[in-house]
Amino acid sequence: MSKAINIAIDDDGIATLSIDVAGESMNVINENFLDDLEAHVKTISEDENIKGAIITSAKPAFMAGADLRMLGRMIGDNKNPDMAEVYGACYRMNKVLRAMETCGKPVVAAVNGTALGGGLEVVLACHHRIVANDPKIQLGTPEVQVGLIPGGGGTQRLPRLAGIQVTLQYTTTGKNFNPQEAVGMGIFQEVVEADELLAKAKEWLMSKPIAVQPWDKRGFKFPGGGGAMHPGAVQTFMGANGMAQDKSLHNYPAVEAILSCVYEGSIVPMDTALKLESKYFAKMVTSAATQNMIRTLFINKHDADRGKGRPKSIEKRNPQLKYLNNLHCLQTFRLNDYGMKFTRKLLNL
Repeated sequence: MSKAINIAIDDDGIATLSIDVAGESMNVINENFLDDLEAHVKTISEDENIKGAIITSAKPAFMAGADLRMLGRMIGDNKNPDMAEVYGACYRMNKVLRAMETCGKPVVAAVNGTALGGGLEVVLACHHRIVANDPKIQLGTPEVQVGLIPGGGGTQRLPRLAGIQVTLQYTTTGKNFNPQEAVGMGIFQEVVEADELLAKAKEWLMSKPIAVQPWDKRGFKFPGGGGAMHPGAVQTFMGANGMAQDKSLHNYPAVEAILSCVYEGSIVPMDTALKLESKYFAKMVTSAATQNMIRTLFINKHDADRGKGRPKSIEKRNPQLKYLNNLHCLQTFRLNDYGMKFTRKLLNL
């Protein structure tokens, strides 16, 4: 029985893969998801009755990205993990998605809700991408915000779709974009009403499209130019590196890794580029800076938001500042003995 992706094949030979990761309020990429996707890609590739596939979500959001707890399990408590094993675990998603886009059958993404991080990378590996017309939908690669880089092909497919400059702008900052912007950048092909999403996806499949990605065609060139010798690309990397380090002061390894991934990946074929990305991703996952960020910004924050360490015997309270509306007062008020008493009184403590 499926634990993450349900598959249904209609009379026209169209397979619909509905992502519904068990036990999660929002779809995330975990071991069960990768197991199911790998199995379904094999079925689509080998079953002669299947003409193409649609990937969508059974939940309101498409997919949030990788389960950071899964990344933690890659290294566990090992202070000196086997990097070959870590690399193999990191490369698995790239391997599965690469198998999907080269399986010989057209695959279309019908994005019904927010797709971030690994969720967007699943979409990028599809041959055609359709998104619902909803301004609340967020799309993007926010991995850098927790010290990671896109590890499912994001640093390689995005520049091949939208260009290097656009890719660096979004991947190094974690900034999101909406459906209309995604179409304008060439990342998605269509924006349709939500109730037409699956029908439009099937319509595209029934038109018998060629199941080959642009970057796998002879003579492919990066939008806006790419490669080590292209003048525009060289200037972009020079400027991007300077601006990134001006903000991070060389204290944010993920930014440097993203710049390296996009640059190195732009001068080699896609299969090699994906291996390069997984190499950098493995380096980030095992770095102390990334582990600390994930623990602080995700795991501990998640526990704090749920009150995991809060004594159950103490009644909950919601203290509010009734009189100090100006934050400047809080910043300048000297908390001596009198100040502490006054502040506690304001907070009703």
